[in-house]
Amino acid sequence: MGDKLSQVTPRLYEALQFTFNLHGRDARKASSVPYLAHLLSVCALVQQDGGDEDEAIAALLHDALEDKPEKISRAEIVERFGERVLRIIGSAIDPPAQ
Repeated sequence: MGDKLSQVTPRLYEALQFTFNLHGRDARKASSVPYLAHLLSVCALVQQDGGDEDEAIAALLHDALEDKPEKISRAEIVERFGERVLRIIGSAIDPPAQ
C-alpha cells in the first residue's frame, strides 16, 4: 500500500469540510442517496489507488464547479487548494453538450 497519504491531513480535512458545506444536503439525481456518498467514494478510490493529497482533494471537488458555480469559483479553488487541484478538476469537467 502506498504511503502517499496515510492520514487525513489538515488540508484534506479542510477539503472534506468544504465539500460537506457545498453538497451536504444534496441527493443523487432521481435518488435519495446523499450526493456526498459519490464524492467520498471517488476520493476513496483515488486514495486506494495510491493517489496523493491533491488528487484526493480534486476527487472531492470534481463536480463543484459544474454543480455549485454560485458557491465556488476557480480562483477560490486555487486560493484554498492550489493550482494543481484546479488542473485535476479541469480534466474531469464534462464538456458542454453541443
